[in-house]
Amino acid sequence: MTDSIILQPESLEERYERYKEKIKHFTIMNDIFMRNVLKEISCTEYILQVIMNKKELKVIDQTLQKDYKNLQGRSAILDCVAKDVENNFFNVEIQGENDGASPKRARYHCGLLDMNLLNPGDLFDSLPETYVIFITKNDVLGYNRPISHIQRRIKETEDIFQDGQHILYVNSKKQDDTELGRLMHDLHCKEAGKMYNNILATRVHQLKETEEGVKTMCQELEEIYNEGEQSGFLRGEQSGKLKAKKETTLSLLEMGMSVEQIAQAVNLSIETVQDWIYNSDL
Repeated sequence: MTDSIILQPESLEERYERYKEKIKHFTIMNDIFMRNVLKEISCTEYILQVIMNKKELKVIDQTLQKDYKNLQGRSAILDCVAKDVENNFFNVEIQGENDGASPKRARYHCGLLDMNLLNPGDLFDSLPETYVIFITKNDVLGYNRPISHIQRRIKETEDIFQDGQHILYVNSKKQDDTELGRLMHDLHCKEAGKMYNNILATRVHQLKETEEGVKTMCQELEEIYNEGEQSGFLRGEQSGKLKAKKETTLSLLEMGMSVEQIAQAVNLSIETVQDWIYNSDL
């Protein structure tokens, strides 16, 4: 008779202990941790001040992880949409893999913002200035620059086409001794004590090193666990079915499929697929 191993169900306390270990390794470049950091609006404000090179920029409202839809019902969950006192709108996206920051993805985000910012009866000229900002793990555009500003121009005159639409790519690999470079360092930093900026460091410390903050993070990870769609950083507790989906996800990525196509193929959320891909080397 062959001996068999009976796996005992893992208790909530045991999961929380493992969650705590994972939380120690999170950075703001991690999607789940990022959205908790940005719940403190001053963190969003500081990030935008540095990227826009505008110290006086003041964020008065923001929405995190909102599902925006187009006229056909196609949706995309935007990481952060913020509004400043001058009625400018900013979509800030943390992108851990290149496919999620393709030029046409940026174009689509611009369109989603426009469709959701113009109310029935409003004149087209009332559309606000919009900025789609991709903070990327890799140098997606390949220019080896810390930041790239994209704006339409009239070909014959080189004049800027004043449609109020802006796209920025920020290369987080560039961590030089500039304010933008120090911000990129902080976005990749695991320890609050090693961060340059006090605003971000205070928030990271709160989420990682205080009882209340760690509890909040553990509860969020537990919600993901209970949904049955836990991300790749929660190794060991996936069911065989979910593990197979993860393996399929990484295989499809190697074959060149987009994140959205993969999410549809394995019937999981885009955010889950993105987390699996981003944390596939953990």
